[in-house]
Amino acid sequence: MIKLLFIGLIFSLFFLLTNATHCHSTDAAPRKQKLSLGVLLPETHRKLLEPYIKLALYHVHTTPNILANYCIDLIFKDTQCKTSLGMKSLFDLMSINQRPFALFGDVCTNVNEPVAMASKYWDILHLSYAETHAKFSSADAKDQYPTFFRMIPGDRNLIAARCHLLLSYNWTRVGTIKQSDDPRYALPHEKLTTTLENVYNIRVIYTAGISVDQEHNIGYELDELKRRDARIIIADFSPDLAIKTFCEAYQREMYGLNYVWILHGYHQNNWWKYTESTNCTVEEIEKVLQGHFALAFAPQRPDSNKAITSNKTVKEIKEELKALCDRRRCQYDAYSAYAYDGIWTLALALNSTLQTTLDVSPDLTSTKLLQALAQTSFEGVTGKVKFDHNERLGVAFIEQWWNGSYHNIGFYDNANEVFTIESTFEWIPPLDATVVIREKQYISYFLFAIMSSFSLFGVLLALFFLFFNIKYRNHRFIKMSSPNMNNMIIAGSICTYVSVFLLGIDTRNVSEMLFEKLCYAKTWVLSIGFTLAFGSMFSKTWRVHSIFTNIRKDKKAIKDYQLFMIVALIMAIDAVILGLWAVISPFKYSITDHEAFVSKNYLVIPQLERCQSDYSIFFQVVFYVIKGMLMIFGCFLAWETRAVNVPALNDSKYIGMSVYNVVVMCVIGLSLAFILQERVNEAFALTSFFIIFCTTLTLSLVFVPKIIELVRTPRGTEQQRYRKGMMKSMVGKNGTDNLQRQLSM
Repeated sequence: MIKLLFIGLIFSLFFLLTNATHCHSTDAAPRKQKLSLGVLLPETHRKLLEPYIKLALYHVHTTPNILANYCIDLIFKDTQCKTSLGMKSLFDLMSINQRPFALFGDVCTNVNEPVAMASKYWDILHLSYAETHAKFSSADAKDQYPTFFRMIPGDRNLIAARCHLLLSYNWTRVGTIKQSDDPRYALPHEKLTTTLENVYNIRVIYTAGISVDQEHNIGYELDELKRRDARIIIADFSPDLAIKTFCEAYQREMYGLNYVWILHGYHQNNWWKYTESTNCTVEEIEKVLQGHFALAFAPQRPDSNKAITSNKTVKEIKEELKALCDRRRCQYDAYSAYAYDGIWTLALALNSTLQTTLDVSPDLTSTKLLQALAQTSFEGVTGKVKFDHNERLGVAFIEQWWNGSYHNIGFYDNANEVFTIESTFEWIPPLDATVVIREKQYISYFLFAIMSSFSLFGVLLALFFLFFNIKYRNHRFIKMSSPNMNNMIIAGSICTYVSVFLLGIDTRNVSEMLFEKLCYAKTWVLSIGFTLAFGSMFSKTWRVHSIFTNIRKDKKAIKDYQLFMIVALIMAIDAVILGLWAVISPFKYSITDHEAFVSKNYLVIPQLERCQSDYSIFFQVVFYVIKGMLMIFGCFLAWETRAVNVPALNDSKYIGMSVYNVVVMCVIGLSLAFILQERVNEAFALTSFFIIFCTTLTLSLVFVPKIIELVRTPRGTEQQRYRKGMMKSMVGKNGTDNLQRQLSM
């Protein structure tokens, strides 16, 4: 029973649609006045679209208050997509007794253009449901085609959709590619670039022009885009040229997480799989396409459940078409809904015109009909139908290609100025350029804390040795080792430990002005510490050398103040050099850029804070020479006193070990620090380690033997044994007492 009712419904609908294109009357209803509509279509397209046109006309005729006393009669003309037949059809329609109130069609640009240019001379409305060529929205289109309208949303809709898409992801810098030998792509692309920069303030860094005849230039143009760091690329070209471009892009690695391509929607399934003319596989092309956007006019409105002007939803209209359509004769495509809305557009404009006049002659109504259509606004299958300067303000769908297929993720409704985008899969939009980040390299707080702790431990160790040296200064073994000079060694060591802390301070902790002063503090403290420690060590070794090389009995003792004067002299030399350095080439706070590296979408340029001095290398060399001479002199004294077998006063062995330690560590440390100067943490760690290690080892070599001796002989009463030959030749009979007297001065 249900099956019979369904068949009956189809038969009734088919009967009504069959007669929808003809005006007729019954005894119960008055005769309706017939208004002709010229339909220009190739016969092949007529077979596909006629059911949609008839359904729209049926809905118009059965809707109350729409053309109540009139009916539209369709006059089909087969143009075969030929210009000559299109013009002949126009002349035929213009020569009949009751001229059509409007023209509907064609699908072919080579028919629409001459017909639209000629229609203005008859002042007749021409509405195309499928015309997409950019020439009809050019600057002079209003003069050339004043009576021409089209249902397909024009370039201005796609341009606006693209611009809103860019803004939604905060992309303000793009590169573009246009097919320069085809006006279908070149004209709208030029309008796009102008709109991007003048209206939306989006910078177009480069526009690449490619063509079918010069395919060899595609690679060069892509190289230029890549050189200019174009990450967001908008392209307008044919599918064939697109495949070749993407093959070149694959070879240049212009794809992946850092690139986004924005294309025109081609409405053709699997267009990217035709790779025969390229050297790339389908899989390689798909790698480039992954994540790209495609924008095109919407085949239907996004909210398909909303009731439209015919009081039906898009879903209901589709069901009616499905029931009506023989699959061998018609199918739903991207243009079908626009044909349906086109009939409704003409009907509503005509209805509005007829309500203001009783004379329906073309000469009277054409101008008013054009005005009425320009002001038409209603809800259709393809969205809100509204015109501006003969251009449809419609809906553009936004699709994103993901894992082998397109996914609808949003739309832009130009009529209502609504932009919506919702991605259903995880996708991280890249930045529109490699962002340059100048990143100051600071020493890790953790590393600074560790080295400062070691340095603090060294200071405490030095203070312990100072306490030990002062408390037991009268112990015979300590007294003979020049305790005053030992205190100077400790003071110098504390300075070197403090320099580690100063090396780790940067502008996170102090101002730039104070940082410049710290540059002087670092240099002075380390230099003074070195001079105090090794100057004192070498000066007391010089005293031992003087005692054992001068065997006169009445020689004068070398007192501590004389050793202090030697150390003071060396420090004075340091002060003069440091003073000249400060006057001639003062330190300035500076930031130096080092080799950049790419991290994701960022070009990171490490910046290092420096104590900049124009002649710092010269003064450093002077310091190295002076300190080197001091070290050589110390080695000489240590070598000369190596035979003195008096442990209480002979530090030659330990001095030699200290010098060897310092020289080796300085050479290694300076070399590694220079190599790793761009790596602040490593450089600071190595420099601090060598300073702490050398200072601690030197202190240990000087004081640990004394502590051991103190433990062995707490009272200091044990007689020291000297080698007989040495004592006999150098000291004499009362040598021991005399030697002790000289060393205690």
